[in-house]
Amino acid sequence: MAERSKDNWEGRERRQSARVDAQIALQLSGSEDSFPAESLTTESINVGAEGIYCQVSHFIAPLTKLQLTMILPIRDRKGQVKNEVVKTDGVVVRCQPSGGDGGGYRIACFFTGLEPALRDVLGDYVRQHDVD
Repeated sequence: MAERSKDNWEGRERRQSARVDAQIALQLSGSEDSFPAESLTTESINVGAEGIYCQVSHFIAPLTKLQLTMILPIRDRKGQVKNEVVKTDGVVVRCQPSGGDGGGYRIACFFTGLEPALRDVLGDYVRQHDVD
């Protein structure tokens, strides 16, 4: 299992795959009452093949279903960077106050229904950016 991230989360680690710290442009959208914004643009704190962790301006209740869109810069075999657009559904599994001066909340989203090809893209991104 992956190591616990450096934030203040004290829960039991359940991740099956590694995550890397990364500031990836991220758009969240949803249709539920608990997600009042039509869409929200933010950036990730970390990402893995199973989910993403980011900061948002307002509380989003756990179990809220979201659509996530992110752009991942992936190096091909020749070393050239290509931006891969990843769109998937997700569910908020944790929302806690960020504790910083700027306020807001940090949310963890688990990817649901991620196509195998997109999971491979995420896996490639993690491998390319993993620094032990």
